[in-house]
Amino acid sequence: MNRVATIGFFDGVHLGHQFVIRQVAEEARKRGLEALVVTFDCPPREVVTGKKCHLLTTLDEKKRLILAAGADRCEILSFTPDFAALSAKDFMLEILKNRLRVEVLMLGYDNHFGHRDPDHPETFDDYQRYGREMGIEVLKMSPFTTHHPPPITQNSTFLRHTLRDGDISLATELFGRPYSITGLVVHGRGEGHRIGFPTANLAPESVETILPKSGVYAVKVRSKGVKESGSKVFSGMMNIGTRPTYDGTTLSLEVHLFNFDGDLYGQTLTIDFLRRIRDEQPFESPEALRRQLEKDKVDCGLNLADCVLNDK
Repeated sequence: MNRVATIGFFDGVHLGHQFVIRQVAEEARKRGLEALVVTFDCPPREVVTGKKCHLLTTLDEKKRLILAAGADRCEILSFTPDFAALSAKDFMLEILKNRLRVEVLMLGYDNHFGHRDPDHPETFDDYQRYGREMGIEVLKMSPFTTHHPPPITQNSTFLRHTLRDGDISLATELFGRPYSITGLVVHGRGEGHRIGFPTANLAPESVETILPKSGVYAVKVRSKGVKESGSKVFSGMMNIGTRPTYDGTTLSLEVHLFNFDGDLYGQTLTIDFLRRIRDEQPFESPEALRRQLEKDKVDCGLNLADCVLNDK
């Protein structure tokens, strides 16, 4: 089957990306074609600049979200230096036309691809001209803006800054879902258990995963393998920080599950960030920390209840 396609890195698959994917899916249905999203295994700028990038989603998560947004197929291309050297015209002919059978290419208002000559940057008109020569219809999509006052032109860079600022409410609005990270439960120091708040220490799946600003968060915790409970979704609270009460210096991620008593070591957990409760801060003693955690637990419970009401 021939395809209607779009191209992009789609990090985070936020509302702007979902808007693009829906348009591709709608156009594909009208034409009786397959909706295809073409993306890459790493950020193109990482290959071009040689600088590592922090990401909003892992590759597997990105593919899952792209398909959930309405695409029939997600093609992940390996972005190498040789690939980066391909011109836009060669990319359209060799990859889109000949390999992926693209009949219609839909591009965002600021979408650019292919190796570019800085002195003669290609425009949308050039893409359309190349398309006419090889039998690909090239269509332009309108930009997506939020209804947030003032309206925000959505992009992944803005979302990264939003998370680093700790603005979880705005991030949730722009993603269209809670921001989440996935990781493996590893052994910690056990301080939480000693003061009545046992925590699961999380090692993120990817070192490139963006973490929200240090502090305490109300969270939902999802697991595929918790054997001690029939439930696989738990409410909880998470601390991101260096544990200053214990003179810590290494960043750690510790999550306390409400109403859970069991062994989580070796489990893979996904953390959905729902509300930011407070900054991380040092306390004069573990007992003072315990009293604050009791207050945090109440605050988290109230915020979690508010999230459930808002979802309804």
